[in-house]
Amino acid sequence: MKKILATGFLCLSISMFSQKYYSKISNTKINQNRLEISKKFVNAYLNKCENDDFTKFDEFTLSKRLEKFFSEKIEGSCKKSIEMYGKLTVLNLNSAYLNKYSKDYDPLDLYIFNVQSEKSQDIKYISVWVYHDQNVISGIWISKEKPLGKSKPKDDDKKESAL
Repeated sequence: MKKILATGFLCLSISMFSQKYYSKISNTKINQNRLEISKKFVNAYLNKCENDDFTKFDEFTLSKRLEKFFSEKIEGSCKKSIEMYGKLTVLNLNSAYLNKYSKDYDPLDLYIFNVQSEKSQDIKYISVWVYHDQNVISGIWISKEKPLGKSKPKDDDKKESAL
């Protein structure tokens, strides 16, 4: 039995994991408002999981797909996350990227935070996707690797929970 090392919510096309679709945003050009929203969302999600609070995220604007996912599966995803990783602590911003694939759509930023897991040394990142238009949160992902390093998922990755 293989140990699953990453879990998260994927409300984006798998092709968006390809690094060729992302360009790094320099620290001086990071949109501070979207960065703050992504930090607050990560912390709100982690707090909801720790406190068994499976209510709606009223203080954030979520994409319809993410909103639907949370309304149906937040309890299971939180319990799985706590079971696998224990308490997760956000340390700091690792990096930020602009999704270049979205030129015909709303631009999308990816914020990657360093994270520390109580139970797993392999888990290193928690990532959040935020649309420029109205700062809509499109996804969250907990992982051992940055979500932009692969062009397409391996079979093992497909088996990982897309909470």
